[in-house]
Amino acid sequence: MLLKNCSIFVLLIISSIYEKDSLHAGSLPPFTDIEQLIRSKYDSYAVFNWDQYAELLAKLSQEKFAVLPINEMRNTFDNTRIIVGLRHDVDFNPFKALEMAKIERLYGIRASYYMLATAEYYGNINDSQMIHSAGIGNLFMEIHNTGAEIGIHNDLLTVLILNNIDPILFNKEELKFFKSLRIPIYGTAAHGSPLAKRTAPNYEVFSDFALKDSVKYEGKKYLLGLNSLKEYGFKYEAYHIDYGIYLSESGGKWNDPDGFDGILKKLESSIPGDRIQILVHPDWWGKPSD
Repeated sequence: MLLKNCSIFVLLIISSIYEKDSLHAGSLPPFTDIEQLIRSKYDSYAVFNWDQYAELLAKLSQEKFAVLPINEMRNTFDNTRIIVGLRHDVDFNPFKALEMAKIERLYGIRASYYMLATAEYYGNINDSQMIHSAGIGNLFMEIHNTGAEIGIHNDLLTVLILNNIDPILFNKEELKFFKSLRIPIYGTAAHGSPLAKRTAPNYEVFSDFALKDSVKYEGKKYLLGLNSLKEYGFKYEAYHIDYGIYLSESGGKWNDPDGFDGILKKLESSIPGDRIQILVHPDWWGKPSD
């Protein structure tokens, strides 16, 4: 694959050639204000550098892998290849997500990016209505235009419990928002919010996956599983698709005792017929190289 061994800094320079098709070519992007705020607060959270991500993408560029967005991966079966679903939960820094998507495009790799409605970057809920951050839709379109899938990072229990909003109605309005951007939404991935950890996984809002009919929070009962995944407007939930191996750096730490090196070894030792979901959070990436 072209560019496998290039420094990521070279890759980022090359990625500038794509700016000619940017939605804001020749002017400041409409999301400048929210970008400055989010970057000033969260860019320093990065614990991995782009060179490491280039190394991961180079590994996944090997012929034995077929790397796909989650919506395509879930319906792709091929015992002659290792099927990989590359997933990104965008918890607090979507501007790192745009950088990541551009790098992936240089490697010919497409992934899924799940946007979090309860995140600071997304907007504010006022009188039960979501007020989107200025220009944030343009950012989502930029990411989508790299070839990425956009999905919803489900935090509907927070919407229900802390904001006192009917989650299916809230989600319906957000799907309308993405439709207005001409971004198709196929799926969702549950957010592991502090509230979800105290009550139930966010995917239990769907009748398909609810293990109980309600949860209690601060003495009040909240019903679960009133509507199905399909009724919410989704075709899949990322944790509930067919895969056998799950690799993730949630919280900025890889789920392997040997860290990043261990992840690369697992990928190297994988064999045709394996189905792997890789969760990478853009928020933890972009640390300056030593």
